[in-house]
Amino acid sequence: MRFLFLITMLVLLPLQAHAEGVLPQGTRINLSATAETELANDEVVIYFQVDKEAADANAVRQHINKVSAAIHKRLSMEKGVKLKTLSRNMQPVWKYPKNSPRARTGWRMVQSEQVTSMDLDGLPKWLDAIEAEGAHLSSLQFRINDNTSRQEQERLRLGAIAEFRDKAKEITRGLSARSFRIISLNSSSHAPQPVLYRAEMAMAARASVESSPPSLSAGEGKLSISVNGEIEVPFTDFSAQ
Repeated sequence: MRFLFLITMLVLLPLQAHAEGVLPQGTRINLSATAETELANDEVVIYFQVDKEAADANAVRQHINKVSAAIHKRLSMEKGVKLKTLSRNMQPVWKYPKNSPRARTGWRMVQSEQVTSMDLDGLPKWLDAIEAEGAHLSSLQFRINDNTSRQEQERLRLGAIAEFRDKAKEITRGLSARSFRIISLNSSSHAPQPVLYRAEMAMAARASVESSPPSLSAGEGKLSISVNGEIEVPFTDFSAQ
């Protein structure tokens, strides 16, 4: 057994020494490249709330259900509109008389909703419908649609890699070498912040298309992809003369 162990050690030690002694086959250089573009925001997200306060809890629920159902029915007729309930919360309303225990005077419910669509031209009439049914606009934002963003990021990533390779070629030629190897390559992306309008500004867009155009601009967003990595250029002997 000891003899077998010694043979194993003799075999492994040279392999380990070789692995630890691996040296670069050339000069290693860090590089980075970036590709970017500006895209028009092509999606709108509307946030609104339905709220009610009353002494009777059932009356509160019925009002919230009626208003939200009417808005859902109205917007469900629009093509490409997605409606999502974000939250629904009911809490008691308390009165605090001086020198007396608190007393419940009623109930208050708030239901938050979200509308998403790529049909920016339909924005004014949706805001009208939401307000007309008794809901309150919280805010709206313009942004780049996820599918649009993903497709553009893939295109930019290929462009950034091509620029990375071009830089590597220039350095390789500058070092009088014929080729290079990419040792490592990583990429990162930067997405723009959505254009956000608060309720007061957003309601300025409620005017109908026939009377006047919306006063809000969807704006643009800048997408960028960066790649960074390390290349290895074969060693070259240069004359010191």
